[in-house]
Amino acid sequence: ILSIKMLLIQIIELITLTWASVLLLRFFLQRGGLSVSHPLAQLCMTLTDWIARPARKIIRPVKGWDTALPAAAFVVLLLVQIALLIVRLSMGATFSPAQIPYAVGNALLYLTLSAAYALIACLIIQMVLSFADPYNPLMNTVCHVLQPFTRPFRFLRIGRIDFSGSVVFLALWLYTGIAVPYLRYLLRIGLF
Repeated sequence: ILSIKMLLIQIIELITLTWASVLLLRFFLQRGGLSVSHPLAQLCMTLTDWIARPARKIIRPVKGWDTALPAAAFVVLLLVQIALLIVRLSMGATFSPAQIPYAVGNALLYLTLSAAYALIACLIIQMVLSFADPYNPLMNTVCHVLQPFTRPFRFLRIGRIDFSGSVVFLALWLYTGIAVPYLRYLLRIGLF
């Protein structure tokens, strides 16, 4: 029964992380100028409007950035971390005051992880569209979103082939696969 509960906790974290990634993908695509009538924008809005609309009433945009979206993602990630803490306590874990900053730190790490996954999705979209339909309006949006990250690596362009996206993808992959687990480990060791 304990392993089933742990599996359920992992599933809940995965669903929350996926949803936060969609919310941050919406954030990036809006910033990139994607039309709200585009099917991908419609999908992101359908999945996230339930929290985006109330969050916008509380948090106003800052310099053109829809800051309500990442703030809403952080709040949901934090609430899930607190709920999972309560579940763990109900499973027999003992409470420690360090569990609260640990939940906040985990929520922040998951927020950055969600942003990394959203950027990886943009890179994949860019790669597919560059072969399938380079004149798709979505291509301009993802190029605009990725430009600040790929610009330092533009020197890796050879003819018509640009390897800057590959370097960014590799960096994001290393961050999600190595850095985040290590940072979670350090957070746990530092607080407990």
